Amino acid sequence: MKSRLSIFIISAGWLLAGSYLYYDYAYHQAGLFRHIFSINSTADTFFHLIIISTLIGTHVTAYLVNERRKLLIKTMKSEEQLKHAAHEWKATFDSIPYGVLLTDRNCNIIRANRYVEHMVGIPVKELISDRKCHDIICKQNKSESICAAMKAAGFNATKTYEFHDNKQGSFVNESITPMFDKAGEITSFVHVLIDITDSREKEKKLSQSKDAFFNMLKDVDSAYKDLKDIHNNLLMTFSNIIDAKSPWTRGHSMDVANYSTVIAREMGLDEREIETLRIAALLHDIGKIGTYDEILDKPDKLNDVERTLIRQHTIKGEDILKPIKGLRNIIPIIRSHHERVDGTGYPDGLKGDKIHPLARILCVADSYDAMISDRPYRSSRGTDYAITEIRQHTGTQFDTRVSEAFLNILGRGPDNLPSA
Repeated sequence: MKSRLSIFIISAGWLLAGSYLYYDYAYHQAGLFRHIFSINSTADTFFHLIIISTLIGTHVTAYLVNERRKLLIKTMKSEEQLKHAAHEWKATFDSIPYGVLLTDRNCNIIRANRYVEHMVGIPVKELISDRKCHDIICKQNKSESICAAMKAAGFNATKTYEFHDNKQGSFVNESITPMFDKAGEITSFVHVLIDITDSREKEKKLSQSKDAFFNMLKDVDSAYKDLKDIHNNLLMTFSNIIDAKSPWTRGHSMDVANYSTVIAREMGLDEREIETLRIAALLHDIGKIGTYDEILDKPDKLNDVERTLIRQHTIKGEDILKPIKGLRNIIPIIRSHHERVDGTGYPDGLKGDKIHPLARILCVADSYDAMISDRPYRSSRGTDYAITEIRQHTGTQFDTRVSEAFLNILGRGPDNLPSA
């Protein structure tokens, strides 16, 4: 659709050309065309060229005016779309259920959502007025030399840590990710803040219960060594406490202990080794006491950070049991029960005979129970699937001798596998 201005310009050009033709016709009449195309007079020829150029120029000008109008309309629509997108982005940004903060390379706050405003009790407009992130969010970091953002810049990767907000009395988990330009230079930082006060309070109560229980266990180990029944009952009770941390693992430690014992007897181990293995199996997941419930019960696939935290439970288990002299012999078994014979396991990447023999048995028993049990991220895979997996990964994940012993047991029927 042509604009009014473009129509006016075209009309003006034709009006001028028509006026000249009428004028020329009035003087030359039948000789009009001969006069127009005559080159006898330089002045007439020049004037004719001006008239023709004017006519062409008005058409070109009208076209450019019309295209400019289209461009302006398109630009206005784009501006409206950008405003709408910006409004949607701001609404989404402010509705995120955790704090999001954007700072420049010098740690000055550029943008913060409403959650941050609520968390620190300072309006967003004041937050972005030449405030440093470590003056508002993490007040114990008073200099840029120890600022968490600067640490993230040093690693060129996401840095995660926890701090206590003394003013709010809350614990906060903060992840800081540096942003780079095309040249690889850091331009800004994205801070994600999550209030973990509830989790820390639960962890504190559980830790207090754990400390009280372990103090009791130390007393039993030093003063009542002959009371084996009490010792076993305490182990069973603590095993239940470990499994009760998540509804998905209830009874898991007892089942793994039973499977481990059956495998050990099939392999001809003596009763002392079998008893050591049974205790290690009951306490093999003790390190998960320090793992957040949100991770253990997460129904989706774990991200890299969460997977790293989960894999720390073997090391945490070792740290928890170190003070108890009577349980030190099970520490290598608990630390290594996720090692693989091909060296791809964790936490130490041990290979083959470097892995404790009883840990290799515990690995098979633990994996079997995990496969046949429901988990928050999947349903039970079933016995047939577990048998197939054990066969397929014998010699890579699982020790060959242990796998063959367990497959022999499974081949004789389910009656050979006692349950808790």
